[in-house]
Amino acid sequence: RHCHFKGNDFAWPWVAAPLPPFSGRENSYTFADILEAFGFGQLELLSRHLGHWRDLLKTIQPNLVIADHAPGLVLAARGSIPTVVVGSHFAVPPPLERFPAFRSLAPAASIVRQRRVSETIRQLIPLEISLGEALNGDHSFIFSIPELDIYRAYRSGFSTTHYVSIHITPLVQNTACAHAEHWSYLSHEYPAYDLVVQTLKTASEFQPLQAALKDKSIAIHHGGQTTTLACLLAGVPQLILPQYIEQHLNGTALLRLGVGQIMMTPTEENLLQVQDQVLALLPQAQGLAQKLAHWNQNFVHQVVAVCNQLCQ
Repeated sequence: RHCHFKGNDFAWPWVAAPLPPFSGRENSYTFADILEAFGFGQLELLSRHLGHWRDLLKTIQPNLVIADHAPGLVLAARGSIPTVVVGSHFAVPPPLERFPAFRSLAPAASIVRQRRVSETIRQLIPLEISLGEALNGDHSFIFSIPELDIYRAYRSGFSTTHYVSIHITPLVQNTACAHAEHWSYLSHEYPAYDLVVQTLKTASEFQPLQAALKDKSIAIHHGGQTTTLACLLAGVPQLILPQYIEQHLNGTALLRLGVGQIMMTPTEENLLQVQDQVLALLPQAQGLAQKLAHWNQNFVHQVVAVCNQLCQ
């Protein structure tokens, strides 16, 4: 189906993308597990999925593909259309054949799924490089920074992948004291929403992050990529209440950096206790923001330059 989108003085056609089948499995341990959950380990399903993408590309005939967490599209375009992969560090896999686990105690079945995914993809697409390299396209950009990236050690020396921070920079440096206001950004469907808001006496509302993070003593949120990185660059200590694995991984990174805490099961008592712990991290958060000041700028021009080069 072809539609037309208008906004911000731009107008372009768009087409609904083919959706891969989802198996419904709850827990994944590696990037390959995620692929397997969407049919990448079943030859017939993957063949059909890649065929839908190729039909779409044949109809549109683009000069360049830009893919955000669309591995089927990246594979379908491989060898025929220049491809740039963008996304969070969680969504852009490391350039390996066997992906490292992001959960501890990965079961043996996860290793089997990794092998099945790799073998299935290679039956359909001959690869002279690792699966992870292929899924990075011709060039990849991670909208994050190395300090938050669970795969940072595996990307060293991979010259076609670059970190580009987040597009909402620059953020104003936080100069708050421990008595300043808290800021929270929580889903109203979060089971402990009322408990957190009432106990910590904070209003949960959405604002542009440049304004929301100005002179705040704590940021309380679920650990989404953009919010986590914005708070880190602004110098606001964070209390993470994760709902999904990637949010938990962001919280773990903040804990390692000494600028945040994670809480899985809030109660009135432990919320008040962790509030004091997070407030004590304010100097560290403000100091780390100064060390990371290089990332507090917009790098989108680098993405645009590579895209233009690949189109030539």
